Amino acid sequence: MIILRILLKSFFLTFLVVLFSSCSWLFTDHKYDYLKEETLDPLKIPTDKSARQVIDFYSVPEDEDQSFNANVYEVPLPEQFFSSGSSNEIRLHKLGELRWLYVESLPSSVWPLMKQFWSASEYGIEVEDPNLGVIETRPIEFEGNVSKFRVKVEHGIRSASSEVFISHLQQADAESWVRVDSEKNLEDSVLRAVLNFLSQSSSSQGTSLVALNLNLGQKAILKQDLNGASYIEMNLEFSRAWAAVDRALKEAVISVKDLDRKNGVFYVTFSQKEEKGFFGRLLDFNKSDMEQNFKILVMVEGSKCIVKVEGDNPESLLYERELLSQINQSLS
Repeated sequence: MIILRILLKSFFLTFLVVLFSSCSWLFTDHKYDYLKEETLDPLKIPTDKSARQVIDFYSVPEDEDQSFNANVYEVPLPEQFFSSGSSNEIRLHKLGELRWLYVESLPSSVWPLMKQFWSASEYGIEVEDPNLGVIETRPIEFEGNVSKFRVKVEHGIRSASSEVFISHLQQADAESWVRVDSEKNLEDSVLRAVLNFLSQSSSSQGTSLVALNLNLGQKAILKQDLNGASYIEMNLEFSRAWAAVDRALKEAVISVKDLDRKNGVFYVTFSQKEEKGFFGRLLDFNKSDMEQNFKILVMVEGSKCIVKVEGDNPESLLYERELLSQINQSLS
């Protein structure tokens, strides 16, 4: 019994020492401890291997004199984006001879559905590359010529959306393929068959881990320049960017008074609701709508297009970002 008491007493004393020694650590703020960690050498990838790109959306700036003060630095807000909602909408889009499917789902979720569709079809799959989002069917005979379909799955304009393009190709010679004339190709009918398949498929089919990199290619991003002015950067050629903005204005019910496609300008009016009390609304209904005139500019910069908003007077500056946000939210 005496030995047991000594052991219990020793254990109790040891417990108290550990408890009180840890209190100072427990009641100290450790939220910036990660800044004291040492930076290790970057991971070296073998030459015969590949790795997906890692994007740091919340990077900490480097300080040359190593006097970085975590209590002063403010982490900037992430870039504004909008989800595509939960309607799982699927649409067939047309622009000239270009046809594609718009799907409200990430490319990594659309990819396995495309594989399932083409595997079960009469064409089958000969080539598949999830890194590029490309599927090519086996060659078939069509009107006396050897032809095949090439499928491309890309990230859409809106966040968490996809675009599916299908090209009907014909063999020109042993090494090259050319697109079949629009009057003869089967692209429209095949796209409609894919649309029906996706419409009947469950939205909870899962995602493909090998196609996750396809989720990084969003085609429209809301950004700010060095002066703090907002703009939308669109990774599209002018014709598609113009059509997408036109469609977004209609979807957002923004009134277009006039347009100049040659110079890339929409002339619009935007009504901003001003919050008033009950008696304020009784006294004046019309003044509760702060209607302003704006120009929506679609400008080509290299291989991309930039969408900006310009107001007619200084008061319009208050609503430019909101107008641009509504356009960005309605892009598809």
